[in-house]
Amino acid sequence: MLYKNSEFKAMQSGLDMLWLKQKVISDNIANSETPGYKSKHVQFEEVMNETLEEQRGQAGPFRATITTDGSTSARPDGNNVDMEKESLELWQTYAQYAYLTEKITADFKNLRYVITQSLR
Repeated sequence: MLYKNSEFKAMQSGLDMLWLKQKVISDNIANSETPGYKSKHVQFEEVMNETLEEQRGQAGPFRATITTDGSTSARPDGNNVDMEKESLELWQTYAQYAYLTEKITADFKNLRYVITQSLR
């Protein structure tokens, strides 16, 4: 089945991670005026399983790490959110999410086509 293969699982994990990244960026933007708030960032790390999947070169599950940027800020209130950077990251993440959604949709359309043609 399509939804059980490793490529689909990787795309599904990617969507989950991109959603998390959008949420963290949105939190940063929402707190851009909160005194003392430190921006957070999401980092993705591909985790390889120590199983046969690794030997076949298939990707394992993805893991996200949320880190707080502890760097000092030029702002006197201690907030270090850079709105331009956050807005750009949000747009890039949205574009990646939209691409993965389109890819999954196309895969399901192809599967639907094959099923309908085989029933004729």
